[in-house]
Amino acid sequence: MTAESRRTGRIRAIVVYGVLGLWCLVCAAAGIATLEQPVAPLLFVVAGLSAVVLIVSGLMRSLIGAVYGVVLITAFGMVASGAIGDDWTTAGIGLLAVMITGCSVPIAFALRDAADRGAAGGEPIPGELRDLLHELHEHSMLSDSAKRVLFREREMGLLRAAVENDIAEGKYNVALTLCDEMADVFGHRNEAEAFRGQIMQARQERYDLEVQTALEHFDELLGRRDWALVHQEAARIRRLYSDSHLVQNLDQHILQARAEHKNELEGRFLQAAQRDDVEAAMALLKELDRYLEPPEAERLAEVAQGVVVKHRDNLGVQFKLAVNDRRWAEAARIGETIIAEFPNTKMADEVRSMIDLLRTRATQAALVEGAGR
Repeated sequence: MTAESRRTGRIRAIVVYGVLGLWCLVCAAAGIATLEQPVAPLLFVVAGLSAVVLIVSGLMRSLIGAVYGVVLITAFGMVASGAIGDDWTTAGIGLLAVMITGCSVPIAFALRDAADRGAAGGEPIPGELRDLLHELHEHSMLSDSAKRVLFREREMGLLRAAVENDIAEGKYNVALTLCDEMADVFGHRNEAEAFRGQIMQARQERYDLEVQTALEHFDELLGRRDWALVHQEAARIRRLYSDSHLVQNLDQHILQARAEHKNELEGRFLQAAQRDDVEAAMALLKELDRYLEPPEAERLAEVAQGVVVKHRDNLGVQFKLAVNDRRWAEAARIGETIIAEFPNTKMADEVRSMIDLLRTRATQAALVEGAGR
């Protein structure tokens, strides 16, 4: 037994005997406090017997004997106390404590004897376990370099698994660092180079997939004709994937899409004007106006002027019919459209002189209709 073990044993004995001695004092103090009650003599008996057990076990150097002796005396005291005071719960708990303590005493002494035999050079530890402990002890005495040599195949297997896992998770820089360790520390340069090629291929495939996904989203935005958002997305793609040749001509794609949309609008506008579909032609003209340059606007000016005149005349006719038919709400709506689209015309001046009256009558008509329901 080492000096450290002996010192630990002494400290443990002092703590246990101190706690048990304190328990004897507590029992004696409780007996004094309850001196006039029937349980007082029993407390003195428990305290006295516990003190005797502590003295005897101390002389015999039996720490287990001290602990179990005091516990058994206390348990018997609980049984007697419960019987004296007709407290069968306390008596039952005491009896259960006696049974448990009595059953565990042989086990405790057997374990102590086995430990003593082991300390004295016996054979309490199985041979396989002793060999394993010996091997662990020898390994713990090795240097880090020796351990690396001894377990190099196991470490290489873990290193390969780590590289493959990092590739699967997209941690390419971490995987490349492990490849450097595989080559420089373990000397597996060919295998490390093969892994590097696999990493670079996986990285390029993921990069190409991200570029393709970004371009598909860009094409979707082109279809929405939201040109401001399209330009923002193009700038973002160029920042993220500047190395890809696929993102170099995004501005040209935007210009081409814009031109194609403008040509489509112009064709639809001319067709609507040709078949005298004034409302459709007017709606297309308003949208087309956002794309036309001055020379292009001059080329379509004659057709556009004809559509605008017809649209204004149609609004005028619709306004008069609505007023004559006393459809005040519709007349007010058409009048507001005339004022907004043709503010500097004589027709707009006439509508302005009537619009307040029309709105008032429209409100009155709505109230009457609501009351009738």
